[in-house]
Amino acid sequence: MEREKNTGIMRVRMLGGFSISYEGAAVVFDRKSPAKFVQLFQLLMLHLKDGIDKAELIDALYGKDTVENGNSSLNNTIFRLRRQLKKAGMPDGSYITVQKGICRWDEKIKAVVDIHQMEAAIEEARMENGEKKEELLKEACSLYKGEFLPPGAAEAWSVIAGVKYRDLYFDCMRELFSILKERREYEDILHISTRAASIYPYEEWQLWRIDSLLALNRHKEALKVYEETASLYFNEFGLKPSEKMLKRFHSMSSQIQGVPSDMWEIRRDLREKTKGKGAYFCSLPSFIDTYRIITRMTERTGMSVFLMLCTLTDSSGIPMEKEDKISKAAEKFQTAIKLSLRRGDLYTRYSSCQFLIMLPGITQENCFCVAERITRLFKEAGGGSNRIRCYISSLIDVNEEFENFEDGFSSPERWMRPKTYN
Repeated sequence: MEREKNTGIMRVRMLGGFSISYEGAAVVFDRKSPAKFVQLFQLLMLHLKDGIDKAELIDALYGKDTVENGNSSLNNTIFRLRRQLKKAGMPDGSYITVQKGICRWDEKIKAVVDIHQMEAAIEEARMENGEKKEELLKEACSLYKGEFLPPGAAEAWSVIAGVKYRDLYFDCMRELFSILKERREYEDILHISTRAASIYPYEEWQLWRIDSLLALNRHKEALKVYEETASLYFNEFGLKPSEKMLKRFHSMSSQIQGVPSDMWEIRRDLREKTKGKGAYFCSLPSFIDTYRIITRMTERTGMSVFLMLCTLTDSSGIPMEKEDKISKAAEKFQTAIKLSLRRGDLYTRYSSCQFLIMLPGITQENCFCVAERITRLFKEAGGGSNRIRCYISSLIDVNEEFENFEDGFSSPERWMRPKTYN
């Protein structure tokens, strides 16, 4: 950058990657060279203020390796680092000083490192109040652009430092959000929490996104964030939405407002976006609401409706637990279910290895035919030796046995004729 010229400043990024620049120009090491000198430089930047003891430095660099003489190895690594810095365009200098057993970066070249900028902003924020405190916390959050060092940096010292700066970032955001919420600065909360969720898609930051959108009356956007988060947690971790998430879902669903101009616009919004083959897939909360509506309808019409709980098991009939095996088989499992059902049927994913199906206007015997068809298509899709265990019950029976559907099926073995299909 032009404005950095003649400043004598070296800038080092260690959050969300690793890079060096001097007076605005990139400093790039020879990628063919060994990585030890790079780790040495990173350790010197990590301990920029107080330096690092030689013994600690030797242990951090060579603890896993067999070296006959740690001091000699360290001296060789220091020599390589100096040579690489010079070759990369840094000005002449010793770069590293060693005094009384402590290694330090030479202060003749001023180093500005993002991790220390972040710590300084947080420390100063603790001494301030009002807008100045908010400004400093925002600055600290903006400096955190991702995990400490690249993903491949798995040395013990880098992992420990990574946890430290991640926790600092989380604590900083929580304090900042508390201030912003009190001041009703929801746009700022949305911007910062969205950025945080892009780095760490944890539920905490997704909830802040949803709450800020709800506060801004942007209910449809909040619902979209919920659906994306629920899908991510199911697909990646096999987890159902938490009680906090479900609470937000029902809140935003009841508040999605806006008066369309006419019935045509209402019907356009209600219309299914795609008309693919097979049954209709929906989220678990939507399935719960549909279940309750259909239950009321059956009381009036007497329509026959059955529920089917399908569980993916191993060859011994035991529900699958290993996530890697589940993820490989679950996609085939879901496809088999979708293609085995009618367009008027409904299904949802109840857990990582379970699907829940609603079958209206069908007999009990035909339910077993559906279960057999699911198994056949699953095998044809490459399901291997895995098996599918199905529990089938009429909607009326389920409603009598489970007073609180939202809490789940506490005793599926009480359902009619449980059967495992090979």
